[in-house]
Amino acid sequence: MAILFYGSNVKTDDFPLPRLPHHIWALIHEESPRNVPFMPYNDWLQHFNFTSTFSRNSNVPLTTFYLTNVENLTCPTYTIPIGEKSRYKDHALVLFIQSDCDTMSGRDDYVKELMNYIKVDSFGTCLKNRNLPDRLQKLQHDYLNNLYAPELLKFIGRYKFVISYENGVCEDYITEKFWRPLIAGSIPIYYGSPSIKDWSPNEKSFIDVRDFKSPESLAMYLKELDADDRAYNSYLNHKYNMLQPITNKRLLNDLNMRKTAMHNGDLFQSFECAVCSHVHDLKKGKSESLMASERHYQCAHDPVYPSMYAKVSNYDDWYSIMNIGKCKARILDTLFRRNKNYTNEDFTNILNKELSLGKC
Repeated sequence: MAILFYGSNVKTDDFPLPRLPHHIWALIHEESPRNVPFMPYNDWLQHFNFTSTFSRNSNVPLTTFYLTNVENLTCPTYTIPIGEKSRYKDHALVLFIQSDCDTMSGRDDYVKELMNYIKVDSFGTCLKNRNLPDRLQKLQHDYLNNLYAPELLKFIGRYKFVISYENGVCEDYITEKFWRPLIAGSIPIYYGSPSIKDWSPNEKSFIDVRDFKSPESLAMYLKELDADDRAYNSYLNHKYNMLQPITNKRLLNDLNMRKTAMHNGDLFQSFECAVCSHVHDLKKGKSESLMASERHYQCAHDPVYPSMYAKVSNYDDWYSIMNIGKCKARILDTLFRRNKNYTNEDFTNILNKELSLGKC
């Protein structure tokens, strides 16, 4: 018997107890721990037999889930030649589109500081200084269903650089924020997964925020690239190299072997099928039931930020949230091991007691 859990919707009292020895618990979660702060901890993860997360170490990895296909990476449909891009005098060098503010990765603080040194066109509600064209505002109202809308890709392609800054720092957690500018023929300015170079189309396809000591030094480098067309185009080999546009074999193999992606079916149906196959193999003795660990969801326990001059404004808030998340994971571990049914009120009472004793 398999019981499936979706991480984004899971509640602390969602778990069917007592759990019998033959019960397989399977977890799917494609997001960072922003809304589920107990997710990264081993106390919680160790109770699952099967996982599907962005981590390459999960049973069904979703690392490239947000990338439609390799053809879109290499196709020049939305790529605007550098000479034409340079003629868009009403555009800033850098594009920022974001309406998810106050993230645990310090996104707003970093971009705000970057704006002191280079012009950034900021759309969405975070640090907004320009309005999207009417046709794109309509798409933003249904954002998740229009991540790769042609009109949006055309718009992105007009900019030389696009801020691609994830809302959390986790190994292999890579969303449309990275892939979309690559598809549009712009250069991503990326912060997020520490292992992003393992998944980039080529060794030089993006600008890594981690390589710079401050937003000021990043801005200086962007201006240098803006003044050197050859250096700029060296980041676009996936568009301009006809013989070998993508050299990253890991990326190509993953795209060829992956079981699910945004464009080719239902995420949950694919997961259900994978779990069913796992249960079948267990019964046939073809595999063994193993338990998950933090390797299945490799996210920082404390907020992690890039180097910048200013202090991140929400550090204390996110530090507290993640610390309470760690406490919740520990309580869940205790309740699971007790293996008796409990209510939300029971969980809340235990948490409040731990908080009062200074254990969280």
